[in-house]
Amino acid sequence: MDDVTETEFFHNIAPAVIKLVKGRNKKIAVIENKGFVGDYATQVDVDTEELIVTLLKKCFPKDQILAEEGYSDTVIPTDRIWLIDPICGTNNLGKGINNFCTNIALVNAGKVVASCVIDHSQSEYLWSVGGGNVFVNTEPYLPPSLDLGQKIDINFGSVRSVGKGLRQKHNSYLRKLIDETDFDIVSLNSSLSFAYAAIGKTDGFINMFNHPWDIAAASFLIQETGGVITGLDGSPWTVTTVGAIGGRTPEVHKRLSDLYLNS
Repeated sequence: MDDVTETEFFHNIAPAVIKLVKGRNKKIAVIENKGFVGDYATQVDVDTEELIVTLLKKCFPKDQILAEEGYSDTVIPTDRIWLIDPICGTNNLGKGINNFCTNIALVNAGKVVASCVIDHSQSEYLWSVGGGNVFVNTEPYLPPSLDLGQKIDINFGSVRSVGKGLRQKHNSYLRKLIDETDFDIVSLNSSLSFAYAAIGKTDGFINMFNHPWDIAAASFLIQETGGVITGLDGSPWTVTTVGAIGGRTPEVHKRLSDLYLNS
């Protein structure tokens, strides 16, 4: 396929992924356990990844691929590479909870330059190829018109992947969020909440641990809509950053980050 743009790729792959997952999510088969209780891969994960990879190889044959299920050992190069998480929130999928997403991000020279997050709960996709423009399906993203309070997602799914010291830090932070702020606390237990912080369904998040494919796509969307994402220590976010704090606005991010650094 010659001269396919990233925009065209997103418009082609997102409906295909939505159709595949919709047809399979009532018949979940675990095919690999990954070490923690509740951490596993299903046939839906593998088939979704293969669908994306197959089309990527047709559209962009020179690009490299880093993906959770079958391409997780790829080293991020200095040129173009696609980061893929076929299903983020597999445990939700397996339990029939409709909070999970598919993440696709294009990295070039170490920076995300395009991304797409497929929200399976809404059968829609959020995407951007830069320039401060974010779209929902084919329509430009419009900021929320109602002020319904500020929701902060605490990603409890990452707790098992860190050591005791960081868990204690997280516990202290959570107590401060509850006792010292007026934030509403939620946990979707998938990176869907990260993408939601780009479009105002949530207002921020804290995540203790991640792989590059977990967070790259949503991080790009957050930045393109004027939000801020950093490492837990406030350092600039990169595709290799582990753990992150994100805010839909700089003000929300500052409140979350300051509180974390003082916990």
